[in-house]
Amino acid sequence: MNEKSPLETAARSWAAVVIEAHSDQEDLASWLLMQCGAQGCEVDMLNGSLVRIKATFDSPHMPDETWEKIKSSLEEYGLGESLKSLKRKDVTEEDWLAKWKEGFEPFRVGTKFLICPSWYHDLDKAIDPELPPIDAELSAGRLKIFIDPGMAFGTGLHATTQFCLRAMESFPPKGKVLDVGTGSGILAIAACMLQPASEIVAVDTDPVAVDYARRDFELNGVDGRIELIEGSTETVKGRRFDVLLSNLTCEDIVALLPDYSALLNSEAVVLCAGILAERLPLLEKALVGHPLRIIQSETVGQWVGLVLQKA
Repeated sequence: MNEKSPLETAARSWAAVVIEAHSDQEDLASWLLMQCGAQGCEVDMLNGSLVRIKATFDSPHMPDETWEKIKSSLEEYGLGESLKSLKRKDVTEEDWLAKWKEGFEPFRVGTKFLICPSWYHDLDKAIDPELPPIDAELSAGRLKIFIDPGMAFGTGLHATTQFCLRAMESFPPKGKVLDVGTGSGILAIAACMLQPASEIVAVDTDPVAVDYARRDFELNGVDGRIELIEGSTETVKGRRFDVLLSNLTCEDIVALLPDYSALLNSEAVVLCAGILAERLPLLEKALVGHPLRIIQSETVGQWVGLVLQKA
């Protein structure tokens, strides 16, 4: 019997917020809302250069602390103008799977991966038996990663996730690998597919994210091959790793640098993403005094991806 995905078993009443932003701020605004706990973002184009973003949360009611965090985050990251349009708008009886099917098709990342929504997997064909197969030319020579659509930040759509996936081609996740803030589990899955012999640990402080990651591990046949833990770096204290995957905010990475230094073997690498270009100096300053140096960087729009190496 197939296990239902968290998307299918979730409550049918969702807390949501709506904001408007300039189109060039869409990526940043959606990312901020995900950092505040949103499980998905729906974006509609408005007249001119504006977009409307509706972020949905895995709860029937939004806690006041989440509402305040959203407002302070928008202000902190230069989106104060969007506060004028910020509204609570709970969503009832929405078919989110249908919403995702409108805009989430299999797509390539780098030279190795094809990211596919979960409904293309044989386990989920019962949801839509009329769904056409994945195009053979699109998938030729690719490792297919199936992702449950519930968590937008981690489906592979975001620039930061794509940086980490591409970086793994140049810095293979060999040996012992730690994925910090695994989210959907996409990076841990990719590491396992690229290097099946590696020992991989994935951690996340969010129990909802852990549930989604577990589902995605099962979808991709890697459950039992990845150790999944609810928590952060403290849960693996005393262990050592050769590759660390860190798709987190700049501030989170800075806070975790002491732990990263302690957890890494000599010459181990950290694949970092989630860094806003304007916050990069904060990380560069924080690296002083730690045995880590930047050996590769890439900027895509507002985002910077880095590869760090331990001396």
